[in-house]
Amino acid sequence: MIQMEIGPIWDTCDFLSNALLFAGQGTGYADLTRPPFLSFLTSLFFRLGYVSPTVIFALDGAIFVFGVIGFYLLLKIRFSDMESLLGALLFSTFPIVLLFAGFGLTDVPSLSFSIWAIYFTVLAVKRNSKFFYLAFPFFVLAFLTRYAIAFVIFPMLIYILINKRFVKYIRDILIGIFVSFLSLIPCLLFFYSTFGNPLYPFSTFFGVTTTSSPISSENFAYHPNLFYFILKSPVYIGTVGFIFLLIILFGFFIFTSIKLKKGDLKVKNHLKYYFNVKNNFTKLKILIILLLIIIFVGTFGKITYMLSELIFFALLWFSYDLLKNIDIKNMDLNLLFLSWFMAFFIFHSVYVMKDGRYFLTMTPAISYFLILGLREVSNKLTFGLKNKHIILYLFTIFLLGMMLLSTTCYLLDLKKPQSNIELINEDMISASHWFVNYDADYKNKTIYSDEWPYTGWYLKMHIGMMPIFRDNQKFYCGVKDYSFNSNDNTAFNNYLDAENVDYYFCVRKGLNLTHYKPIKQFGDVVIYKKN
Repeated sequence: MIQMEIGPIWDTCDFLSNALLFAGQGTGYADLTRPPFLSFLTSLFFRLGYVSPTVIFALDGAIFVFGVIGFYLLLKIRFSDMESLLGALLFSTFPIVLLFAGFGLTDVPSLSFSIWAIYFTVLAVKRNSKFFYLAFPFFVLAFLTRYAIAFVIFPMLIYILINKRFVKYIRDILIGIFVSFLSLIPCLLFFYSTFGNPLYPFSTFFGVTTTSSPISSENFAYHPNLFYFILKSPVYIGTVGFIFLLIILFGFFIFTSIKLKKGDLKVKNHLKYYFNVKNNFTKLKILIILLLIIIFVGTFGKITYMLSELIFFALLWFSYDLLKNIDIKNMDLNLLFLSWFMAFFIFHSVYVMKDGRYFLTMTPAISYFLILGLREVSNKLTFGLKNKHIILYLFTIFLLGMMLLSTTCYLLDLKKPQSNIELINEDMISASHWFVNYDADYKNKTIYSDEWPYTGWYLKMHIGMMPIFRDNQKFYCGVKDYSFNSNDNTAFNNYLDAENVDYYFCVRKGLNLTHYKPIKQFGDVVIYKKN
């Protein structure tokens, strides 16, 4: 409901325009390099006559709920019902999750599908290998919803490989991959007919996410700091997440202090106790692990993210092989969630474009470890209690109350930081309605816009993309194009003249357009007409 009041943002308008095209109602504007699945689902409702941004908001919200259910079921494999419920609620009430749930973007839906892909992978390994028939197709659905979610394949593969029985169910793995490929074929055929290359959108995405991509440092999302998401994490997980962390740290501090006073805390030499360190093969494993740690830390951010991913997951593989003899319950699940977190942390930290919504991919793993820490603390603080679960019950009641209070306050204030989105929507709607009546033949005119997805959606026609000119450079969405050479103000005039533009929807201030005059203004949106 809040998102319906705010309206769609730039990216959402692109997905909506693509949905119109898929529904056979294309307007001439579409961005088919974007992942297609959410737009495809939206197009099914457009075909039924429900052409409105509300459709994509509702779909986004419904898939979010579907993902929360999947996360609860995933946690139940390790935790009790109450702990799993608490973990699912924690995940779903993180401020960063609430902010983008129902937003009409692909981040939350792709995360929901990836949760189910992980869940079915665990079920396939632990219970029945035929669950691979669902795990890999859900991975493909997640990938076709947002290309960057493809990195979830790393935790899936790590979990399969460390449970070395995978050789026994290799047949079901291959069938699952084959079924997922069948679901991918229609998409590949569509891309082939559109671009002449079935892999073009995928190659475009992975091309622009390399560290050498020419991203402008003035882009709002440009953040080269490798630890950006670590520094921002308290904001993203919110007050309740931070309280979880404090309880865990305080609980372990109390437990350790009591044990030290009683003299019960004994530290063992684990290498000597669990391993035969005289074994040369064990020594080699330890040496490889130390070497991989040094290489990973020393090269992080200095090499392509894909190499860092491979180095880290090789490190996990050797670590599990070394530690598997230690009696650590569910170590495979711990490594699964660690690899899940690191797969996306590595990618999004190395890639210079950073946005809060990219942190969404790390939230399930964070929720898992916070619940794990809370359970360990509650188990260790049960001295002399007959009902050993009372501490966990008290923690749960307190934290649920905090979640309800925090979420209510956050939702009440959710519109405030997005008021600029609401204003640009209102201004663009007003400008579009006025413009349709101003020029009845507008669909036969050449129109460019600074906010072309908005203008294209509201006018239901092809809109030219107006670049930004700065310091003798031309930018499209922050990406440099070195082919243009002119000063800023002259560049806008020359570009509009060169493209023979009839109308220009502008949100840029201070322009002096010699061959164009403003004919109407709605808030920040100014409509220019060629003299």
